[in-house]
Amino acid sequence: MVSNMLKLMLCLLVLNSLHLTSSAQRCKEKLFPAHKVYDNCKDLPHLSSFLHWTYSEAIGDLDIAFRHTEIASNRWVAWAINPKNNINNAMIGAQALVAIPQSNGNAKVYTSSITSYSINLENRSNIIYPYIGLISTYQKSEVVIYATLTLPIGTKSLVHLWQDGPLVDSVPQMHELDYPHLHSKEVLHLV
Repeated sequence: MVSNMLKLMLCLLVLNSLHLTSSAQRCKEKLFPAHKVYDNCKDLPHLSSFLHWTYSEAIGDLDIAFRHTEIASNRWVAWAINPKNNINNAMIGAQALVAIPQSNGNAKVYTSSITSYSINLENRSNIIYPYIGLISTYQKSEVVIYATLTLPIGTKSLVHLWQDGPLVDSVPQMHELDYPHLHSKEVLHLV
């Protein structure tokens, strides 16, 4: 009995390590157009998402590519930073980059400052971070949001969050309240 239990535990540990190894490879294996390379990448723990970034602490430039795979064309995608670094209440105050997939392989992309839980992401608003190069693509069920944001000089870490949710007539609706959606946030160590 004990021997069978040990075999089962060993099998589960091996399967878990295989899963971690395969998911770790997904981030590193991504090839971006025009041979763009980022210094860092991270498999995010929920919603089939990945963050690639290069950060220049001296000038505060954070160059990102946020990827969300396995996304249907009837769902919006967002990546955001909470400037107060509040992990417990990360959504309020978040400065979001929002993408809505289009059938032509592009994605409509814009910024939105989230001020309450009832915010409607169809409302475009300025974010507090200066940015350039905000574009997005949608190909093979993957949305990628590209941008370079300027953070306060000396920023070493930040609270970021990522989401997806349904669209009705191309208008973003509230995301689901299940575990993956409610836990799609973390502290990101930039340096």
